[in-house]
Amino acid sequence: MAPLPLQLEIQGNQSHFRFDVPGAFEPRLEPVWKDAADPPEITEVREVWEIPGARLVASDGRPETFWKEWRAFLARLRVRGQGFPLWVRLVRDPGGAAQTVWTLGAPDHERFKIEELSASSDELAPTATWRILAPVTLVVSAVQRFADPNGIVGWDQEVRSSYDAGGLHALEWQTTLTTREGVDAVDKARRFGRIDIAPFGGSYSYATNGPDGVEVVTSDADEPNQRTPTSCTVLSRIKQWGVHVGTTSPGSSPTEVGYSVRTRAAKDERSTTYRATARGPGALAWVEGRRPGGPIETAEVLHEEAIRYAEGTWVVKEPAPDQPDAPEGVRWQIQAEITGGHVDFDFEPVVGGFQPVLFEGAILPWRLSLTLKGRRRGGEGKPEELKLPGLLSSPWLLDRNASREKAPFVAEFGADPDSHLWAREASLVYWSASKPTGSPAAQVRAAQPVESYYL
Repeated sequence: MAPLPLQLEIQGNQSHFRFDVPGAFEPRLEPVWKDAADPPEITEVREVWEIPGARLVASDGRPETFWKEWRAFLARLRVRGQGFPLWVRLVRDPGGAAQTVWTLGAPDHERFKIEELSASSDELAPTATWRILAPVTLVVSAVQRFADPNGIVGWDQEVRSSYDAGGLHALEWQTTLTTREGVDAVDKARRFGRIDIAPFGGSYSYATNGPDGVEVVTSDADEPNQRTPTSCTVLSRIKQWGVHVGTTSPGSSPTEVGYSVRTRAAKDERSTTYRATARGPGALAWVEGRRPGGPIETAEVLHEEAIRYAEGTWVVKEPAPDQPDAPEGVRWQIQAEITGGHVDFDFEPVVGGFQPVLFEGAILPWRLSLTLKGRRRGGEGKPEELKLPGLLSSPWLLDRNASREKAPFVAEFGADPDSHLWAREASLVYWSASKPTGSPAAQVRAAQPVESYYL
């Protein structure tokens, strides 16, 4: 399943300014020093957000609305004193639940600044640039109000952002800090050196998945004498996965996950194997949550409690459909029933103990009843994804009043939306005055698929 979209909101006067955030952003912390102290002490930490490629899009898609909103945004930035924006925030899934996941500004921050605003062109939408959208790079910052920042006398932080071969994101903070004597550097490192995973969504997990979400190396430790450490290096790392992990805090969900679906098609049977693996806290619960729906041929779950590893394998078998529609990925079962084409007759009862009288009528037309059942795994269940077999040509005539078609529906729920089994069905009635010359079922398979019969 793909990750939920992010939107950046900047405080406005009556309504807020909203920017789409198409890519990952990289927050960082910058300390401010009190040089008069001996030794020098850190007095505050400024939090900085840099968002490249943010898009201000016209609310109604019209150029005149875009320019009106763009000018209003620039005017907002030129306000001096009261009326200047006091905060920005990140909203996850703005078109759905609209959850605010991270706020930079009041009441937890002060001295909010928009440090940079630069605009360019959008390579993904060049014709829309400066017509209905403006791609910009925003750099905003504010001072975070820590509960007890005093005692830190040295701070150095590196931020690494990378992507693997599968396009999955990894973010790492490495922070080295020192404190004055008597102030626990490890405690400060755990508080200020951990990445907040909430803005990144449920597809991320902590690679440093301890109870504090960090790894700490103390360089002046003296455990036998119980010395309070004053120098340490802390590492915090999060990683993105292609499936939903559900991480809310460090040490509460798996560190590593895996999920695969393998389908094997034989002549008379199709076998689908689902495999889920997880390592870390809650590994077994995560694996069991990936159990597919519907009848299962075999199931196997492995749980190694000593190393917090779980693995589940489920095999689902079903009969192979009659004929696949390769371009659409739909497999159809087609049943045909033909009647008529003979002289109609009837018996008329006669009173008085006589035998019924046979009456012969006209030649009946040929009648064809088609039952169509299609299946497709994955997708969104749209009609264009489950196209119906095409209509028959002459001499057959479709009886639209007697025919029916159904909209796509879920026949079997999978572990995630991408593995749902979608179905579509139709029953058609045709008439013909002349005897058919070929197989109707073969003609239906050869016809051009359509999205609907428009009955």
